[in-house]
Amino acid sequence: MIDLTLGNYPIIISPNLGNPILLNLRNNKDHSQFPVKNLSFKALVIASKSYSIKKILENFHQNLFIQPILKDSGDFSKRRGELIDLHLVEIKKVEKLDFRDEPVLEEENCIIWDIFNCVFKHDDVFGKRKELYKIKLEVRNLPKIEQLLKDSDRDFLLFDIVHDIPNLSENKVNYHSIAVFNKDWKDFKFIHASDFHVARRNDFIINYLRENVRSKLERFDSKEKKLSKIDKFVLTRDFEFKEEFQEERYEELRYAKYNFNYSLRKLIEFANMEVSEKNLDFMLMTGDLIDYLDIARGNYQYKNNYLVFLDILLGLNKGLEDPPYLGNDDEFINKQEILVPIFTIPGNHDYRKNHYGMRFGQIHKIFGMTHSDVKGYYDHKFFNYLTALRANERYLKDYLRYINPNLNFNLRIGENYNFIFLDTGQDSVADMHDLLKGGPSTKGIKDYQVDLLRAYIKLAHNEKIIVVMHTPPVSPNLNANKRRKYKKKLNIKNRPLKWSDFYEENLKSHDGTGRLDKMLNLKYQTIMYNWATVLRICTGSDKEIRRKVDLVICGHTHTLKEYRLKEAKETERINFGFLIFPIYIEVPCEVYTSRYRDKFKEIKDPKDLQIWFDVNKPFVLQTQAVGPLSASFKFKPPGFRLYTIKENQIVSAKVFSLHLK
Repeated sequence: MIDLTLGNYPIIISPNLGNPILLNLRNNKDHSQFPVKNLSFKALVIASKSYSIKKILENFHQNLFIQPILKDSGDFSKRRGELIDLHLVEIKKVEKLDFRDEPVLEEENCIIWDIFNCVFKHDDVFGKRKELYKIKLEVRNLPKIEQLLKDSDRDFLLFDIVHDIPNLSENKVNYHSIAVFNKDWKDFKFIHASDFHVARRNDFIINYLRENVRSKLERFDSKEKKLSKIDKFVLTRDFEFKEEFQEERYEELRYAKYNFNYSLRKLIEFANMEVSEKNLDFMLMTGDLIDYLDIARGNYQYKNNYLVFLDILLGLNKGLEDPPYLGNDDEFINKQEILVPIFTIPGNHDYRKNHYGMRFGQIHKIFGMTHSDVKGYYDHKFFNYLTALRANERYLKDYLRYINPNLNFNLRIGENYNFIFLDTGQDSVADMHDLLKGGPSTKGIKDYQVDLLRAYIKLAHNEKIIVVMHTPPVSPNLNANKRRKYKKKLNIKNRPLKWSDFYEENLKSHDGTGRLDKMLNLKYQTIMYNWATVLRICTGSDKEIRRKVDLVICGHTHTLKEYRLKEAKETERINFGFLIFPIYIEVPCEVYTSRYRDKFKEIKDPKDLQIWFDVNKPFVLQTQAVGPLSASFKFKPPGFRLYTIKENQIVSAKVFSLHLK
């Protein structure tokens, strides 16, 4: 991969892999379904001050292409089709702007302003390149695109943008940055997946466990009694994603020795199968893409874990015949390239620099391992718990370079849906209590992001709004002491407290309201800055925004939770501090919880479902991690959600999880 800090040639920074452009052939046809114009889209270019517009045009002239991804496996270059010419037809230099000072509110200005607040906040994300340009690009060979789409027998095709840079032996490639569809978007499906925690050492941890077992088998080769006592589970266990949960094998799944990298590989396998069956249109990845930046164990081929994450998505193994230094074990091979467009935002772990120790405290539990599993395992680099919490915006540089230069952006789907992506920031030391307990809150939404959120909602007009975040806007603190307290308070005997005891239909019998905010502290593992403001915006009780959003989707806590929010006529005060030093804050909305996804199955009439949804929105649907387990109250295997929209209405939010084969 080209080092983008070097050179001064112009670079297309957007669209990119984590924020591609979705183009629709139906927008380019007349009523007889014949193409009537070229396929065009806008992009952003960054260049050094020494490059004039004329020089940029010369650099791009006859050197820009799109290239289709036709297969998900095999030799990387053979997965791709022929290069198709891309023509630059407009270019304009962008001066630094603040969208709030512009006379007309435009999405384009919001996107550019975010880049000035993210990319240009640092001196060297793209080396000496400091000048931003808007360009318009055209694909003029529409028959070729249509034929490729027809031959693929899919609903869409992904394309790389390829820049054949003069005088360089290597091309600059924006992988998966264009997706060409042919659909009306009244019906579509997308996956929400979160908390992948990819790291190079994840493969090495499982390899270590397997080598230990193989060593024992070899050592006791002829001793039947000792051989029978060896746990061979890690050698034979394998997973697949299926709907809901494999409850009959929960105990096995709790200690299933998870490899977070492999979980992402299995998700890619699942997504590609759904794409081949025309059951999936795009995927949202809501943060904690990586576990930490620097490589811990296995620093042989990769500069950092963002590049490990990219190779898994692209189905690359650094050009080696076997995966680096791990033999030919299938679990460690990036076999398939993801074939669905993805949209990404960072999480708090994406801001972290250093690894944490596998043998520290109860860390092994989130890997589904026992303490004896990791006994003897060590990382080559020195571990210090305090350095594992070191976080900074500058650690996102390779994310901005190779994945997505925007931390906050929006995505319009058809004429009826608008997704608003918000970065919830790094770990907050303002809430040291949560951080040291292993359930950190994040800094949250800065003032300029509140302005962006309001702007995107205004620009959405009558579209349905889905807010996409890493950290949830509400999250309960339910530790062991609180579980004992509420078990007594809710008069529960002879069984453990369950999360379902807090469902609104069950709480109504206790206090008549069903409100969760009357019971629990909901400002735990959530956003610190502008918490109340974001909740007011979502519920339509903000001073500027008087409309409700439809849905908030998030991750972060590795748990599966579902809430609905409602503007509060009377707000509740909760103790946010400790018993000795109570700090009371107001919850600016009513909060309820239940298994709202079941309503999608219960309400059969689409109009009744739409009415129920509109009356009760906004909903907050939190999804468990693809990677780590939650060490909290209730165990759930890793997984994701698959959303289905029919006739512009969400009709299902199915949960999928890892099942043992």
